[in-house]
Amino acid sequence: MKLDRRKFLKIGAVAGGTAACSVASPVMARDEREPDPNWYGMLNDSTRCIGCKACQVACKKENKLPTESTLGDDKAFGEAIYDSPRELSEHTYTLIKMHQDENQQATYVKEQCMHCVDPACQSACIVGALTKEADGSVKYDAGLCMGCRYCMVACPFSVPQFDWFKAIPSIKKCTLCSETRLSKGQPTACSTACPAGAITFGKREDLLKIARKRIEAEPERYLDHIYGEKEIGGTNVFYLTKPKVAFASLGLQDFDYKAVSGLTESIQHRIFQYFIPPIAVYSILGGIMAYNQRRKKEAGKLGGDDEY
Repeated sequence: MKLDRRKFLKIGAVAGGTAACSVASPVMARDEREPDPNWYGMLNDSTRCIGCKACQVACKKENKLPTESTLGDDKAFGEAIYDSPRELSEHTYTLIKMHQDENQQATYVKEQCMHCVDPACQSACIVGALTKEADGSVKYDAGLCMGCRYCMVACPFSVPQFDWFKAIPSIKKCTLCSETRLSKGQPTACSTACPAGAITFGKREDLLKIARKRIEAEPERYLDHIYGEKEIGGTNVFYLTKPKVAFASLGLQDFDYKAVSGLTESIQHRIFQYFIPPIAVYSILGGIMAYNQRRKKEAGKLGGDDEY
């Protein structure tokens, strides 16, 4: 569905008039979304990852994204660097990061969209440009997007990225290869490219069973916790780590088990219900983003991880 500016303004005017004539009522809390065991996702095993970045290369190839060498982002002070790029961006949907402990032991972790069970980005979007699909992916519709970037500040993992360099800017992130591969019955490009078996593609319930079996079979190798099973209401991307390596030290925050979508959705509803000025909304959502970023930095210091 395409939504041009004129049509959007018409819809906004009608919605505004309707809201102005109605009597404000409290926003009713909704039930949290339950995960569908048949949703697709991935299990990222950091104990198996060798940091080769084959998944990162495959993702770029699949999505026709420029490489760091093309962009000139692969060098610092004239030397090639391992952590290139440093963060997710409009050019990078999948990123391998190296974290080191106090003994200089390296652990590699894959950073990407988590395809949450109850996505905060979807609940924050006021035009429905982000949706949770039947295959488990969180899909973005550029034709509906109005460029408000609420999704960016609402996402607890800071995943959605804004493409500033296009005539019509849009949000960029991992799509779980939904349209290019899942629709054809194929696994994600990154999981297919991994030579170490660190990325397992499959249905959500099957992935959880695989993760539990690994922990039970090798308790000395794994921390007894599957990250993403319950965090922030659950995700479709899971992580396993070593016994003495906390998820927080890998940039995976110790979030509560309750989804944040209820908070972002209530903020969105009250924008129109009480005509809160956009600047106030940005202040609230900006506060959430600042809090998440602060927690990420503190966790990195506690975990003793250094990036090169």
